[in-house]
Amino acid sequence: MKSGFIFLLTFIVALMLEAMPIPEQFVWYRPEWALLVLLYWIIALPFKVGIGAAWVLGLLVDLLQGSVLGQHSLTYVLIAYVCAVLYKRLRMYLRWQQGVFVFLLVSVNQLVGFWIDHYLGVAEPTLMIFMPAVITGLLWPWCFVILRSVRRLYSIS
Repeated sequence: MKSGFIFLLTFIVALMLEAMPIPEQFVWYRPEWALLVLLYWIIALPFKVGIGAAWVLGLLVDLLQGSVLGQHSLTYVLIAYVCAVLYKRLRMYLRWQQGVFVFLLVSVNQLVGFWIDHYLGVAEPTLMIFMPAVITGLLWPWCFVILRSVRRLYSIS
């Protein structure tokens, strides 16, 4: 029961960071907080946080950002599946190598979101769509350390 509360709390904090208002010129530099936290929990505890949590979190991000319903759910479920299959291998990588993998996964998320938005006519092609992936990949080591400390503090396994 305690672990479920901690999962929920970290996801709520991530959603609050996703909703935090930032100036228009910095929108491209906003990290994907919800996906970052989701990736940590799937790599750390793949049998407790998985595809169902990814789907629900994706729907919440869709509602929060006002995007097409299911857009983030689709990519979060795909990314969660890849992480759940490769979690043993990902644990063996160094933090910076994990950060590169996180960059690649968030890039997939950004590409799918861009394709949907471009199809709807609300997005123009730009390489800046990858900037959130770069920022998220760079934040991975710190997020990993913080969430691992939370996991150890509350003895979640």
